[in-house]
Amino acid sequence: MKGAPPALLILGVAGGALLLLAAAGGGSPATGARRVGGFVHGQIGRFFSWAELTASGAAARLGIDNTPTPEARRAMQALVATVLDPLRAHLGRPVRITSGFRAPPVNRAVSGSPTSQHMSGEAADIKADGMSAEALAAVVVGLGVPFDQVIWYAPERGGHVHVSYTTTRKNRGETLHAPAAGGYVGWRPRRGASASS
Repeated sequence: MKGAPPALLILGVAGGALLLLAAAGGGSPATGARRVGGFVHGQIGRFFSWAELTASGAAARLGIDNTPTPEARRAMQALVATVLDPLRAHLGRPVRITSGFRAPPVNRAVSGSPTSQHMSGEAADIKADGMSAEALAAVVVGLGVPFDQVIWYAPERGGHVHVSYTTTRKNRGETLHAPAAGGYVGWRPRRGASASS
């Protein structure tokens, strides 16, 4: 049909919200989704959307498909339900996702770790306005929610917090700091670290 809008394909129901991708013509859902602007802005949890958990400047710039697999979508739902939504509710302020899901080619393009949990939908890098990365990491740890890793990065390395959660094995509860000089060192929240700074 000339001028007809792309057909919509319902790929699944995720946490009560419909995850829709557009499948234009006979093409793949991923290709159709790219043609009409990607994921429909449905919610993945109470406070977060699929769009913000899959947005990638590198993918857009390089034309890489960053569509998560069904397994990655389930992992993203678990991360949001277990860590990100409780964190946002506790803070009472927005938590920004600076990097969520990364398809393997996107992860390579941003020089991510070859074993990055971002590729499986188990990790997100986050910031909260008015809070240092160390303070935000301290709040995550202080919530008492299960997590695999919480890593706070020095401002010279992005000033964000990497948080991960997995359902495929026991969560490690590992807390690290990524200092400006490089590498990673063990870290535990200090008194007063959860105050805004």
